Amino acid sequence: MTGMLTKKIKLTLILTCFALFAQAQYKGQWRALHAYELATKTPLFGMNFSAEYFPLHYLSVVPSYTVFLPATGKASSLEFNLRYYPFEKKKQVYGVAGFNSYFRDKEFDSMGKEVTQSLLIGTGGMFKFNSSLGFNPEIKYLLGPRNEFVFKLGVVYYIN
Repeated sequence: MTGMLTKKIKLTLILTCFALFAQAQYKGQWRALHAYELATKTPLFGMNFSAEYFPLHYLSVVPSYTVFLPATGKASSLEFNLRYYPFEKKKQVYGVAGFNSYFRDKEFDSMGKEVTQSLLIGTGGMFKFNSSLGFNPEIKYLLGPRNEFVFKLGVVYYIN
């Protein structure tokens, strides 16, 4: 029984690797994004850096890092999102779901460090200017401890 379970795990890992490294049928399978974001409850302005990869047609994986600019202390956010594009057109709309970790180190405050983790859902769009540049607006809602909307406006570079 254990040997059969080991074979299933190995087969699953091999298929996952093939899916991740296979050439996607999507024209822009790699994208680099730079955006600015603002949340409704946390009044901090953020600079976001993301990469987008399409392991499957119409589905992308988007890890991102945001640096916030508080008056004192440090704040940042790590996200891992999945995006689904239902249409393949010049103007693309997508749905997004993912996980967010927010870190805030407050100077001169008895609270010290604040760490919150939230699930998120939202929607956004990709609007191409030309074959290599585009515009990316996005709105997401962070579920859980933060319970706030995040608005993001960005520039997209289509790598291939």
